Amino acid sequence: MADRVAGIVLAAGLSRRFGGNKLLALLDDVPLVRHVVAAALASRLDRVIVVLGHQHPRVRAAVGDLLDGRRCTAVVNETYRQGQSGSVIAGLNRVRREYPAAMFLMGDQPRLDATVIDALIDAHEAAGTDICYPSRNGMRRNPVIFGRRFFADILALRGDTGARAVIDANPDAATAVAFADGLPFQDVDSGRDLAALGQGGA
Repeated sequence: MADRVAGIVLAAGLSRRFGGNKLLALLDDVPLVRHVVAAALASRLDRVIVVLGHQHPRVRAAVGDLLDGRRCTAVVNETYRQGQSGSVIAGLNRVRREYPAAMFLMGDQPRLDATVIDALIDAHEAAGTDICYPSRNGMRRNPVIFGRRFFADILALRGDTGARAVIDANPDAATAVAFADGLPFQDVDSGRDLAALGQGGA
């Protein structure tokens, strides 16, 4: 039987480089964060946790009806100003006892789709390794799946860091999945990035 994988959407950041809350910026008339949560819910992820922080009432409203209180729920990281590790930990704490693996998704990758998420889940199951991530042109991208073996390492993170250090420290436990199309992995850091995605650019 395939392991169940929980999804954790990181949507708490300050968007300092964007000049506004980028997660609320519209792409195809839909807030960026809603694109990501919808993709997660269209995939084989068993449960989806949306981690909120900066302007959390507005971001929660943007996700709106997708938060059904059962498969998709939200948690507020009250320490979001201290960096990404708090959001990673807040999300993982919601699923670590029930799920053997968790996928961390970035709230600013609006072209991510369910087929990519499912391909990563399939690769994670087939490889039997504890870490699985997408790769394009040899570059590591997001989202990333971590097995329970590394949950303690993730929970020990501090400051403005994600789980990159865990991957770096355990290369033999990681499987890279190569993708030819870079569009699903494009994140939005600036208005120029957003404009490029709106024009279909990768």
